[in-house]
Amino acid sequence: MQKIFFMISCGPDEQSQATRAMQFIKLAAERGGLAGVLLVDEAVYLAKPEIVDRVRAITGDSMAAHVGWLRENVKDVPFLVCTPCCQARGVTAEDLDPMWALGTGGTAMDILVQDGVTAMSF
Repeated sequence: MQKIFFMISCGPDEQSQATRAMQFIKLAAERGGLAGVLLVDEAVYLAKPEIVDRVRAITGDSMAAHVGWLRENVKDVPFLVCTPCCQARGVTAEDLDPMWALGTGGTAMDILVQDGVTAMSF
């Protein structure tokens, strides 16, 4: 089965795009096709629960609803937040929702080079 790895760079300042990213991550997971996620650049703020609770798409879709579903239903898939991106923005491991772990581009690349994995970015 084809699996998708998502790299997200849009943050809370682009609420609709960030919410759509989480929606597509959820859709992939529902179909058994999620390989993992890496938040980079401004998207690292989306790993903070107090930010996610306030992010909505222009349509009214709530990012918190998508993230909550992922937290409850997806196991054994890496949800990564770029360590250097966090350091540059003052985001610490203690700030992150427990579903997220610090990682690097190298960690993401280890997943991406596996057979049957493709990438999607927002």
